[in-house]
Amino acid sequence: MKKSTFRKIYDKLPAQKVVAPKTEWIKRMADICKVHPTTVRCWLAGTQKPDALRISLLSKELGVAENELFN
Repeated sequence: MKKSTFRKIYDKLPAQKVVAPKTEWIKRMADICKVHPTTVRCWLAGTQKPDALRISLLSKELGVAENELFN
């Protein structure tokens, strides 16, 4: 069966996309906290601060005391 042009375009796409380590880290933190990656970027920029539950989740994941993460 002949492939459509649509399928040919799809087939030319790379199977895996290399993701920068920092981007992957932000995505992982967002997944852990059930927030959008933009929210994690706001935490990094200091424009927002996570609530106590999310600080607890991050603390456990990163192995850093809760009171040290955002101070």
